[in-house]
Amino acid sequence: MNEQQVDRLCTVVAPKYGLTLTHEGTMITTVDGEPTSFEAAQYMPDQFIDFLTKIIATKMKADLWNWQ
Repeated sequence: MNEQQVDRLCTVVAPKYGLTLTHEGTMITTVDGEPTSFEAAQYMPDQFIDFLTKIIATKMKADLWNWQ
């Protein structure tokens, strides 16, 4: 992914699906407020979207099993 794609992902696309991402250049620095360091330039856009959906799925599973 290039910097323009990462910026659009963080400012337009991710919030539409309830995900908060911040970045510096092509480096994703937080996912939903949790610090991270994913270099998006190493991924094709489709690959990175698949990666993000796995993060969302993991959080959904944790929320389901931790619900009381």
